[in-house]
Amino acid sequence: MAGRLSDDVMRQTAQRASVGVLASISMLSMLQPASGEASAINNVISDIPAEFESLSNERDRIRSFDEAKRNAKEAAEALVLAEQDLQAARQDKQDAEASLAEAQKSLDEAKINLQRIAQELANAQVESAQRTREAIAAQKAVADFAPQVWAQESVVQSVQGRKQGLQASYEQLGQDLGHLSQERNDLEERIRKAWDSVDYAQNRVGDVMAMVNRTKAIVPEQEAKEAQWQEYESQLADMESEVESAESQLEELNSQLDALQEAKAAAEDAERDARERVKELLNEHAEVGKDLQDSKFNVTEAEKWNTDAAQAVVSAEENYTETKNWQTKADYELANFGAGKGISSGFEYYSWHGAGLNGHQLYQPIEFYTSEKKWDVSLTTGWLSSNTGLPEGSVNGWTDTTVGVTFKNDHKKNDVHYFVNVNVPTGKDNVHQNAMMADNLARFNSFNEGWQFTPGIEVTHKYTERDSITGRLSYTFRGDYKYRRSYSKEEVIGIKDDYPNAVAAEAQEDIDPGNKFTQELEYRHIGDTHQLGVKLTHENATSADYKNTLRYFTDAAGSITNVDQLYGTGTNHDGENWILHLFGNKDMDSSNALQYYVIGNYQAADTGGTHRYYGGLGWRHQFDKKQSGYVMLNFGETHGQSYNWRLNKWDSNRHMKALLLGYDYRLDDSSELRAKLERFNISGSSADSYHGWKMSLMWNKSF
Repeated sequence: MAGRLSDDVMRQTAQRASVGVLASISMLSMLQPASGEASAINNVISDIPAEFESLSNERDRIRSFDEAKRNAKEAAEALVLAEQDLQAARQDKQDAEASLAEAQKSLDEAKINLQRIAQELANAQVESAQRTREAIAAQKAVADFAPQVWAQESVVQSVQGRKQGLQASYEQLGQDLGHLSQERNDLEERIRKAWDSVDYAQNRVGDVMAMVNRTKAIVPEQEAKEAQWQEYESQLADMESEVESAESQLEELNSQLDALQEAKAAAEDAERDARERVKELLNEHAEVGKDLQDSKFNVTEAEKWNTDAAQAVVSAEENYTETKNWQTKADYELANFGAGKGISSGFEYYSWHGAGLNGHQLYQPIEFYTSEKKWDVSLTTGWLSSNTGLPEGSVNGWTDTTVGVTFKNDHKKNDVHYFVNVNVPTGKDNVHQNAMMADNLARFNSFNEGWQFTPGIEVTHKYTERDSITGRLSYTFRGDYKYRRSYSKEEVIGIKDDYPNAVAAEAQEDIDPGNKFTQELEYRHIGDTHQLGVKLTHENATSADYKNTLRYFTDAAGSITNVDQLYGTGTNHDGENWILHLFGNKDMDSSNALQYYVIGNYQAADTGGTHRYYGGLGWRHQFDKKQSGYVMLNFGETHGQSYNWRLNKWDSNRHMKALLLGYDYRLDDSSELRAKLERFNISGSSADSYHGWKMSLMWNKSF
């Protein structure tokens, strides 16, 4: 019997759960439940897209990891800038607070200074008014006193005029008196001089005598004038006293006037100084008022600065917190890249016609995975309703449940994963063989295969970030399971020796399968535009012991006779199984990709073995960021005979063709819908030819 491709995909998916946020959604679509034993492809609609999804997920994982590294680097750089901005904002806030305090201080000082200047101005204005009044009073005093001075000056001038007139007469008379007196006093001298002047000549005696006579004639005139002069002198003395009295009075008045004028000048100086002081204070008051307005403006600006600085600090703190959270998240996501959880559910529906029968199967999967840095856990189960169209061909209930656990020990160049997959037999037990079906018709062609325990190890060597080779070893411990089947006509004839009335019979088949050892070697190239996966799988030959128990037979009348008798035992041998997979995805441009695959399978058997070949070519188109679709043509051939225990018959050469359409719609960053539709045709013997439809709608949600 051939190995299960779906088991391999499920296990690889569980191991590669850490493919990042973008890939985690589609992870769920790859988780496959355990199904019955099948050939290299059990179900095109699920197996083939899952393989391509695995390649694209690996590419997205690399892209996401590079993005996570860039994100962590950018977050670290942004945090440094945010911290610098926060420090600058806090320093600016301190500067703003200091500036506000200084501006407030200056405003207070300006107010105090203005109050002081205003008080000084008021005082100066009062003093200036007082000084003005004093100056006016002083000016009035001078004006009132000046006429007295002017009147006295007139008196002095009048007295002095009279004195000057008398003085002139006095001086003139004095001059006259002075000449006569000199002539008399010097008579002899004059006579002598007269004689001398005529040189004592006799002829000049007359002239000398004339001079003497003239001198003698002056004496009476002189006496009269001297009397007059005496009177003048007496008058002048009186006049001098009057002048001195008038001048003294004028001097006294002038002294008083000078004092008044000095007081006036002092009052005017004081008034001028007071006015200058008022003017200075007015200017100073204006300047201080301007300083006050400037201080108020500075306070307003400082308050605005302080408010803006405070808001800037809040914004910087928020930015720092957000950036810190960003960095923490980015570092966490980088350190725990690929970690996450997800669920998936939906339905799959299969309908077929062939071999004289019409059948269908409805399956509702329930899938869950969680991935951490060191651990991956996956769980797959589901509910189904299946009907082959044969008697007792209907099955309703849960399928088997598959649980996978992987421990990861990843390194830069080499990764080592230890995994365990467990098949829990929660599916319908002991179903009739008529409920089973041929390969490639539906998701499940058997429903309970007992406990299976598969430990394994996977070692991956990464040549580069995009090229790797992986070796896997797994060993499956398979538990017992059973099913019911009806005897064929030939088998009924065989029991007639013991039960001659038997016309029909039903047996219980107890299967004890042997363990299975599987080896895989896989190469992957995950380019940005071209992804390629090549995998070689080998399953060692194994066997299964069976025990046939005749439960009952039916006679011609329809009566049932319970027997419960062991009717046969034996061993079925499975030969070695080899499977070679090649899957490729090539981006033609940013929106279109070419997909292709080739699968070869050889299963050894006593009759020469079975060769199976599959191939497919598809095209995928990305409509936009949310929508994508694909179409794929699939072909398959089987050569050689093989025994199908589910149908209890031998199958030989068959051909398969299938057209697969798919549509993916991303609802948001963490959820999506996937729809698939397949039309298939299988051509084989008359008992192994089918055609039908397969459809699937799945919802995937990543947390």
